[in-house]
Amino acid sequence: MNDVISIIEKSKAAYFASVDAEGKPEIRALLNLCNPQKYKALIGKSLIQDGEKVELYFTTNTSSNKVTRIRNNPNVAVYFAEPDNFRGICVSGKAEEITDQKMKESFWQRSWTMYYPLGKTDPDYAIIKVTSTKIEGWYNLAKHIFGGQND
Repeated sequence: MNDVISIIEKSKAAYFASVDAEGKPEIRALLNLCNPQKYKALIGKSLIQDGEKVELYFTTNTSSNKVTRIRNNPNVAVYFAEPDNFRGICVSGKAEEITDQKMKESFWQRSWTMYYPLGKTDPDYAIIKVTSTKIEGWYNLAKHIFGGQND
């Protein structure tokens, strides 16, 4: 799991896949709040490891299609990559919208006012939590699976 955490933390973005009402996947790039170089204040909050499972946190607009899709179907996947090293991790799991205001405030970054002009109480500011059910990766010239079955 050390390689999994390393890849997640080094990835410049998180590629978030959710399922639309017709059952089709859609992928969007999100800020990788798990990257400690970009988000020092979120170390220990945005990425929580428990054995072979992880909890990941992201920010997005409440009005976004992602939030609507998560409310209808919580099955998601998030991909992290070090493309220059051909290393990648896909975290599959369940997503949920966090509505607790104190938790949202604990994640708040001042630079996010460009996305949420009303600040940490902006009704369009959302936190998404992803809890892994399977982690699959490619690194060290091999496929690695945690928490799921080999395909």
